[in-house]
Amino acid sequence: MRGNSNGRPVLLAVAVAAAAPLPLAAEDWPTYRHDNRRSGVTADRLSGQLVERWVCRSPVAPMTAWAGPAKWDAYSGNEGLQSMRNFDPAFFVTAAGGKVYFGSSVDHAVHCLDAATGEELWVAFAGGAVRLPPTISDGRAYFGADDGFAYCIDAGSGAELWKYRPAESPRLIPSDGKLISPWPVRTGVLVQGGLAYFGASLVPWETSYLCGLDATSGEPKFVGKPSGVTLQGALLGAPDRLYVPQGRSVPLVYSAVDGRSMGSVSGMGGTFCLLTEDERLVAMPSSQKSPGDVIQIAAPPGRGAMMRFAGADRLLVAGSMAYFHQGGSLKALDRAAFGKLEDEILKLSQRVKAARGEAGKIRKQIAAGGGGRGELERRAAELDAEANAASKAIPAAKAKQPGCYRWSAEFPAPFDLIQAGEVLLLGGDGEVLAVGAADGKRLWSAEVDGKVYGLAVAGGKLFASTGLGHIYCFAAP
Repeated sequence: MRGNSNGRPVLLAVAVAAAAPLPLAAEDWPTYRHDNRRSGVTADRLSGQLVERWVCRSPVAPMTAWAGPAKWDAYSGNEGLQSMRNFDPAFFVTAAGGKVYFGSSVDHAVHCLDAATGEELWVAFAGGAVRLPPTISDGRAYFGADDGFAYCIDAGSGAELWKYRPAESPRLIPSDGKLISPWPVRTGVLVQGGLAYFGASLVPWETSYLCGLDATSGEPKFVGKPSGVTLQGALLGAPDRLYVPQGRSVPLVYSAVDGRSMGSVSGMGGTFCLLTEDERLVAMPSSQKSPGDVIQIAAPPGRGAMMRFAGADRLLVAGSMAYFHQGGSLKALDRAAFGKLEDEILKLSQRVKAARGEAGKIRKQIAAGGGGRGELERRAAELDAEANAASKAIPAAKAKQPGCYRWSAEFPAPFDLIQAGEVLLLGGDGEVLAVGAADGKRLWSAEVDGKVYGLAVAGGKLFASTGLGHIYCFAAP
């Protein structure tokens, strides 16, 4: 893979070019989707007009861990089914200190490029496919591979510092023409609080491994052996918890201290997950067989979805705002205000149910001929009134919800959605789009080859990873 530069202007828009350029606030993108919450949100800013600086082209497209879903489901009568395990469709990048890093499922290596020129600086090989980008922390790069090892290498040179395989057996099995460990590391490596976390897992009928190692030495602090699970997709980190996607099954929650199970998040699925700042879990899709995508927001662990967005393709949460694509349009929602109304509606519904249930019990008591009939009838009437009042308040609360939407604008469905400063970036089919987060206005666009599954912004540069294995860099002229 080789980078080449050209100065062809590709991102042009009169509205942006006419405005004074915003000052750049350089920031790294040190892990998958920027941070351990996988928020996809950075304070880094892009100038109004960008040019294509270089492209790193792969002669071979990424070799995904799992094949896509069936073309249609005869039993349910659904077509256009979605994959719940599509966590490695592109060579996602991380970027720090003027360097860009990505893992390859083709040549089983981590590549380091010069962010300014695209020139390859070094390559570090593993014994199996590297499906998620390395995490960069304290001058080290951490990643996992299908050979069952987690690796720590020097981020400046690629020299190996340590590697660790939790499984005692070196056994390999065939998979799509390759030999892999029965316990591949397909969660990436999350670094938090001095520990490096990862899962080694493939199928639920084999024991899996959830590990927390000393990030400097690689010495294990704990090695859990959960059974009946499939740990795959990027781990998410909260201060004291780890969230682990499973794809076709519900996301799991573990203690970040000792790896013990803390339950799961019911009714959710998929490997596209993110955590909000108030520790709400966003996940999609919930079912491969759903006729449309459903993005859900839950308060874990143990609780099901609090909010659902049917027919939505991607969702981004930045503070109190949520941005998502639904029904051909990109929408901006005041999540905080909408959530308060959702809570009010839920409480009103619970009040209706409780009051009517209690009134029903009282009427059974009256029918059985119990004493104090008059008092019981009075109490039943009060409960009926309470239920009716709460029931009438529900439509009023629902009527306020449309007012929580700040704007809606027609855009193609994105394969990735991130935010840099005051700009939303959409990865589309053959293009990258920039949209104003405040008003939904289209700012600029760029043509690329392939579907853009991965976007990252660091040091004032935009990186776009496509399903063909190409990585584009856009920056100010």
